Amino acid sequence: MTALPLAPLMTTSMPLPQFLTSAACERHQYYAVVPDTLRKDAVPLVVVHGISRNAAELALRFGERAHLEGVPVIAPLFERGTFGMYQQVVDQAGALPCDAALAGILADAAGRFGFDASQVDLFGFSGGAQFAHRYALLHPPRVRHCVAAAAGWYTMPDFATAWPLGLAGAPHPIDRPALARVRFDVVVGALDRQQDKALRRSPEIDDVQGSHRLQRARRWHRAMRKAGFQGSLQVIPDLSHAFGDAVHLGIVPLAFQLLATHRARHEVPET
Repeated sequence: MTALPLAPLMTTSMPLPQFLTSAACERHQYYAVVPDTLRKDAVPLVVVHGISRNAAELALRFGERAHLEGVPVIAPLFERGTFGMYQQVVDQAGALPCDAALAGILADAAGRFGFDASQVDLFGFSGGAQFAHRYALLHPPRVRHCVAAAAGWYTMPDFATAWPLGLAGAPHPIDRPALARVRFDVVVGALDRQQDKALRRSPEIDDVQGSHRLQRARRWHRAMRKAGFQGSLQVIPDLSHAFGDAVHLGIVPLAFQLLATHRARHEVPET
């Protein structure tokens, strides 16, 4: 598999995303954009695709900005036949666990390029946002900051409700002290109200989270804040549910602005 023929939006001399396979496991595949000069305090940014598996596009779009910031970008590719319901991090049907795959990918990238991947920032769009926030809940020591954009549905911060709707019976024990240090920002389009076939619907999810992505983002953000987590809700005007439109409406610089607020004393105002 090779990188997709995508054109940069910015006029920079950034390297194009490299498509790589982990030396330890041929099923661990990813795109990487690593600037020639890394910032000394750089935290790698992991960007996670939706169900279209557009990992190359995410690597390119975020790599343009990350190249200027001196931050490495890693975009894992979770192939359907290998990883199944990657959005849930650990597929209950028995597919390969995506959290172990991401650990292997990060170890491979750190060894190849010489950066510290012991802790990362996470961005995900749509199905990727589902993966990102669940990975952060399950592995908080490895995550500094999570930006979940346009997730279809969420795992609520509720230890009385079964995984993946809540945290009871999660695939790994929840490290509550470490989790309290992770910042969770939520991004969604103001027009993301459609009930398309990709949106998970059930009476249980609808009753708790709402019937569309905008409503669900608002309710999850409210629940996370009530549970004591730091973070903001950002609603992008004129955006429905398309990553390409989100890029043109500024989601990449917005994500980097949010990542820069980590552990800031004052919260980013809600839109």
